[in-house]
Amino acid sequence: MSADTETAAPGPAELRELKMTVFALREELEAARRDTADAVRQAVSGANAEIAQLRATIGALRDELQEWPIRRDEAARLAQAANLEEIRQLKSGIAALRDTLQAAKSEQEAAVRQAVIAAQDEIAQLQATVRTLREQLQPAIAIPAK
Repeated sequence: MSADTETAAPGPAELRELKMTVFALREELEAARRDTADAVRQAVSGANAEIAQLRATIGALRDELQEWPIRRDEAARLAQAANLEEIRQLKSGIAALRDTLQAAKSEQEAAVRQAVIAAQDEIAQLQATVRTLREQLQPAIAIPAK
């Protein structure tokens, strides 16, 4: 009797449940993709805002340097040396921020790739399940009703 139960075609309720499961998994996959895309956009947006702020700071420092009244040669050399060091540090900071941004982008891209791969694996598994269920359903459909 258990052999008959194992080979019996799934009922409408089971097919409906499988369809609902496939739909729910697709919805979950789409939500994961949206969440990943949102995270990437937020990371890029935050980094771009920080870069814009640093550019404005550099611009303000350059303006300040040009407006600086240099009255004596020694004062001018000291002020210029301090400002050049600060600009070097800011450039170094910008380079570090760019590296951080690139690392964040790489991490986000890796996360997106992993999510896509996982989703594709899940879709492949679901497709295999659907094929198996169809194969199991075919004999049931082919048997004429008595």
